Amino acid sequence: MKLVIPENIPRRKRRILGPLGRFLMKLFNWNIVGEFPTNKRMVLIGVPHTAMRDAWYALLAVLALDLKINFFGAKWIFTRLPSLFTLSKSLDRLGIPWPLGWLQSILLKRLGGIPVTREEKKGLISSVIETFADIDNFILAIAIEGGGFSTKDNPNKFRSGFYYISKGLDIPYLPVTIDFGNREFRIMEPIFSEGTFEEESQKIRELFDGVEGATRVFTK
Repeated sequence: MKLVIPENIPRRKRRILGPLGRFLMKLFNWNIVGEFPTNKRMVLIGVPHTAMRDAWYALLAVLALDLKINFFGAKWIFTRLPSLFTLSKSLDRLGIPWPLGWLQSILLKRLGGIPVTREEKKGLISSVIETFADIDNFILAIAIEGGGFSTKDNPNKFRSGFYYISKGLDIPYLPVTIDFGNREFRIMEPIFSEGTFEEESQKIRELFDGVEGATRVFTK
């Protein structure tokens, strides 16, 4: 993994986690290929996102490259453990509570996590645009697939957040494949949104067509 990161890209030197991330990427035989763009501000979209382990490998990639990123996560992810079963009907109280939830919250926020209350979505996009408007350089990672992990929903029904944020801030979105077939993250060319949300979505479907995710192959 010999990817060169431009100087204006936000970085965070990690003396322990950086080498650990590079070691684990090599141990699991994962690689990062492509050329990192020189844009100072961008929205990163990773596709296909089909399983929780996508986040694990993405975290290793971020650590391995010593990147400084921000990402959205459901509120419960910051304090609870994932579970196949839950007794709560609230989207913000999924998973299993545990004694070290407070520590989990601190660690995820230090890694750039931004908790999102899923039952109160009003004003989120405008709030994000306002928050990041005055930040000189950043990478905001967003999962865009509406179907999530479910095989019943249409995974190609993208969430529109990446589009409105990139348009509102006049910044590009950066497509990155989560390719389990080749065990690699492939960084593509950054794209400025010029068309409608539907037109940009079609561009993305063409780019990711045939990429093998953890549980399914992305098809346009």
